[in-house]
Amino acid sequence: MNRFLLTLVTTVVFALSSAAYAVDTKIGGLLEQIVGAGNNADGGVTDAFTRISAGGSTTTDNGWTVGGSFAIQYQAMNGGANAGYAPSGNSMYIATDVATVTIGNHMGVAGSTPGVSAMVPGGGIDAGYQFSFDGGNLGTNGVQGRAAYYAMATSGISVALPTVNGFTVKATYSPDMSKNSSSTGSRVQSAISTSHGEVAQLLATYTGETDGMSYTIGISHLAGNGQGASRSDNAAHSNSDLSAWDLGIKITMGDLTIGASGFDNGDSFGATTDADKASNSGYNFAATYAMGNVTIGAGYSHQEMVRGTNAQALATKLTSAAANNVREDNFTLLGIAYNMGGGVNTFLQLSNNDHSDGDHATTEADPTIVFAGITLGF
Repeated sequence: MNRFLLTLVTTVVFALSSAAYAVDTKIGGLLEQIVGAGNNADGGVTDAFTRISAGGSTTTDNGWTVGGSFAIQYQAMNGGANAGYAPSGNSMYIATDVATVTIGNHMGVAGSTPGVSAMVPGGGIDAGYQFSFDGGNLGTNGVQGRAAYYAMATSGISVALPTVNGFTVKATYSPDMSKNSSSTGSRVQSAISTSHGEVAQLLATYTGETDGMSYTIGISHLAGNGQGASRSDNAAHSNSDLSAWDLGIKITMGDLTIGASGFDNGDSFGATTDADKASNSGYNFAATYAMGNVTIGAGYSHQEMVRGTNAQALATKLTSAAANNVREDNFTLLGIAYNMGGGVNTFLQLSNNDHSDGDHATTEADPTIVFAGITLGF
């Protein structure tokens, strides 16, 4: 009997090994180091996106492509609480002639509008390297220069239809936004959560060419039910439903690329009973010029937020500003990047940051930061 079991186990192992060889597998990752310094800011050495990823894909007997990937991101030791590893994606997909379906922990489609906020070498404000040295942002709700939940890997299902005449339509459904890459712990099983509940995302893009110019236009909308009570005051007030827009355009003419984008989260992060309604919106402009391995660029980003009556009452970062004050952040960016080849990229960015809580009696620190980085993709 033992010999039979041993033979059976050996047969299964060899069968699984043979099946594995039919899968196209890849392992990769990113190493990076960032050095920054400036006035009104603490300089130093850090990183933000050091990670390792693995994926695989295969073709089934009926011609479908089935694959998946996962990524684990290492968080720099910036004081103990932020040390450790955090899953930043874990999903599978099935690609057919009709549609591609992705299920698991992955970024929703609303984050795929033209990424103008990331254009300037050094990641613009999208990579957020300057915020490793400047924690004074006042006009944001968790993401910089984009609509709500941008780039968060959420547990959900996405459907991408085939591109037809330059038009592409995609959608994502997330049963519970409290289960995303920025959450701590497991799924929240109560009405009290800092995230919205079920959320639907819809994205439409168009890519075209004319007279030597190529362009991409995109618009997305996020809609979902109200968030948990902790955004107001523990169930005494109902929270606003999610309704957010993100749109952008990027135009390339030879070596020159220009772009503009905007977002509006409305009162999605406020309470329905607010006397002073919450709001959050912003816009980005950027231009880059490529000269062989060297790329130079410049950009400007603006974001603003009104906390709303109940959020202001519970805010942990209180200032003398009232609930209806418009809190703003403005960023002027200059950057240069050099691709050294072999997967190695370097960059230098100057970021001039201007913060305001809307109260002229308050004096905020407005850092000017210079940071340089080197990355190795493999």
